[in-house]
Amino acid sequence: MPRNSPQILAPILALLIPFAIRLIPEALAWPYPIGFDTIYAYVPWIESGYPLNLDPLTMLKGTRLFPLLALLVDRTFFNDAFLTVKILGPLLHALLGLSMYIFARRVLKWDTWKSLLLAVFSSIYFVSLRISWEMYRQMLGTIFLILTLSCYWSSRSRWTTGATPLLTLLTILSHEITGVTLLALMLIEALYGAIKRDERLPAAVLSLLIGAASLGYMLLDLATLSLKLPFETFIEDRATLAGHIIGFIIFCYAFLLPFMLYGIVRVRNRLVFGWLIIALIPGMWPIIYPSLCPPLWFRWIIFMAYPACIYSTEGVCTLLSRGGGSKAPRIIALAYLCFIGLTAGYYLAADPEHAFPYFADYNPYKAYIQSSMLQSTIPLKDVESTIQAAKWLSENAHGLIVLHEAFYPWAMRCGCLTERLVVVRERDLSKPDRMNFADALIEIASKTSNDNHEIYTIWWANGKGWYNVPSLPSRFQLVKSFGDIGVYVFRG
Repeated sequence: MPRNSPQILAPILALLIPFAIRLIPEALAWPYPIGFDTIYAYVPWIESGYPLNLDPLTMLKGTRLFPLLALLVDRTFFNDAFLTVKILGPLLHALLGLSMYIFARRVLKWDTWKSLLLAVFSSIYFVSLRISWEMYRQMLGTIFLILTLSCYWSSRSRWTTGATPLLTLLTILSHEITGVTLLALMLIEALYGAIKRDERLPAAVLSLLIGAASLGYMLLDLATLSLKLPFETFIEDRATLAGHIIGFIIFCYAFLLPFMLYGIVRVRNRLVFGWLIIALIPGMWPIIYPSLCPPLWFRWIIFMAYPACIYSTEGVCTLLSRGGGSKAPRIIALAYLCFIGLTAGYYLAADPEHAFPYFADYNPYKAYIQSSMLQSTIPLKDVESTIQAAKWLSENAHGLIVLHEAFYPWAMRCGCLTERLVVVRERDLSKPDRMNFADALIEIASKTSNDNHEIYTIWWANGKGWYNVPSLPSRFQLVKSFGDIGVYVFRG
């Protein structure tokens, strides 16, 4: 084999292995897309022509790069929104694996096979798989974030100095979390470069200026010429919030923690450590100041998966390469990799009713980390039944139809429920105490039934309901069932 064969083969494998891994649930779920945002947002966006139906200035007021690319891919190749999102999920996962490989080679200066292990490890850990389940915008932003950092770290030439701000702009236009993370890192790097007179200072300053201008335009309220910052408030006491948030961090990274602690002292790179801390602070912020918090704290905790995988890969490789007479460290490292692979297999291929116990029976955070990738807003086996129930409603129901947001996109596939329809959304998803669908449904039905309107809804039958509502209250009577899905009417 030629000497440079690993340098050619490894990046190809860093692309193909994550693609094959992510393709598994898409193949098993055929012909339906997996994920919540995929069917609730991305498919309707593609079918409606969004965001090309906006004027250019409005388009730049948000992170709309992914829907733009998705629309162009669909119009160019597939002309099928379902197929487009089913292909883009594995493709983004593959590009993310390749970007992790590039980061390991250029920034961390790891060898070929260690970099490949990072690409694979970060592709099979269940938290990163959960991201690939539906967070396509964030995945695109993460790809550009990693490429920006890789380009910046080697920005000693005019070409890389100019490419870094461009990649920064693409990161900002892709997703809010990746954009804020990159700006924070570039601010730190600009300060460091000014103090140490680092040759990367021009790239950091240019990136910071361009990124801040782009993000500032998105947040600028043109009517009042003031910045509109998104915040949320928690009314729970700090002890409840602390238990909820710290418990979620432990749930996400319990499998990585021993090797993370071992690797964090060996990977002495300020970009990786900065990424970890920058993601951790907003995630823990509700504990510190609950009356003014960044939105969706749990997504910041999930975003820690990539630096956590870097530290864990370092820890595993250190044990694998340890010399001496004892084989115990290598056996421990190999057993650990097998365990991560086993859990990944369950997460990829098991249906929600037969998921790995850690993801299902012992998971109090299913609103944030779902039990399996083989699901959408509802179990995939219930999709056809839901569409049948929606068609029956459109032909037989003459009152108001109230649907949980999980059923709404599937019911809309029949194209006949656009009128007389009220959608109930999962409110305050990031908070420990939330009103569930049954409470919201009773509240809406009680108000509306006074106007002599019949109230219909779709929910699971036989106590199989999701979203912490196994069965609807007794005031809802089952009038028609389609498999595990039922049509209910409210009896006031």
